[in-house]
Amino acid sequence: MDYKKNYRYFENKKLLLYVGAGLLILGVILWILPRSRDYGFIIYILSVLSILSGGVIFVVTLSMRANDKKIDESVETAFSRFEDETLERYDLYERQLHYVESAVIEGYKYFEGSFLRRDREGRYRTEIYARTHVYFVEEGLCIGSREVSLIEDRQTDKSEDIPYSTVDRAYLTDDELIYKKGKKTVPVRYQTLHILKTDGSEFSAQAHSSQALDKLVSDINHIKERKAK
Repeated sequence: MDYKKNYRYFENKKLLLYVGAGLLILGVILWILPRSRDYGFIIYILSVLSILSGGVIFVVTLSMRANDKKIDESVETAFSRFEDETLERYDLYERQLHYVESAVIEGYKYFEGSFLRRDREGRYRTEIYARTHVYFVEEGLCIGSREVSLIEDRQTDKSEDIPYSTVDRAYLTDDELIYKKGKKTVPVRYQTLHILKTDGSEFSAQAHSSQALDKLVSDINHIKERKAK
């Protein structure tokens, strides 16, 4: 993972790109302008220099930062062993309940002070990507949860083994974080999964609204109640 290129992607400074594009446009304009006999050669030289320098600045600037595809590849690299590590940690190969499916929650984490970059599909990205996998076993929930920074060599493991007897309830909240981009404000909406425990502590993970998320909450509460009988 190239952290420097990823950092420039999220930092998203465009001055050099604008300079390169401006020089390219200027060079093209000078190229197609009618040239006088006295200054034609000078204009020709200026147009060539402008096109070459603008092109070099533009291409070099782009090559120094990641793009959407590279960020996606960075995420996949960071989590390439995540599922296997969780299965091995909790010995889940044969322990999972056969009548309820495990569920994956993942996405960019929104928090105060993070970068915010909108990709070509209109999705908002930050420098932290989180993935949570909830497995159901006979005794409780086995949760593999990890947050990975895409701009530095840092990750946080939030994995937990939660017995059903310690689960109070699971629920979702609709949340919103307001980012400031210059003079503009950007509201980013998401849901948060909460697994509240009987001692008042909780496990939480951000998520995008989906039927699978609703089903996960329903499954947790249903099995918890069933085990309590």
